[in-house]
Amino acid sequence: MRRLNVNPVSLIKFTGIVAFSLGTLFTQARNLNNAGEEAEKTVKEHVKFPKLILPVHQNEKVEVVFTTAENGKVNFVLAKTDNKVLKTELEKQFQDLTFNKLKANVAYSIVFNFKTL
Repeated sequence: MRRLNVNPVSLIKFTGIVAFSLGTLFTQARNLNNAGEEAEKTVKEHVKFPKLILPVHQNEKVEVVFTTAENGKVNFVLAKTDNKVLKTELEKQFQDLTFNKLKANVAYSIVFNFKTL
């Protein structure tokens, strides 16, 4: 059986690099989670829906895809639905939003599930 010669200094350097990389990865994941929480809060506070958008007893799922500019303002938004009134309303409201903690020029997606009673 062949024995592997490992330099202790190299092993310490390798372990340090792996630990640093994992720490950076966990920090980025935590920052992304905070950005997601703030984005959710922004949407809940600023996006409102008129009562007459959907007929009574109807369910609808709408995916909204958007990107932000460097300053956090939404610079592109697309609501995926066949309901023209709902599409126009969502796109208009999203154009006015600002997401300061989201990365610029990255496509984000939010799914809305509407259910009228």
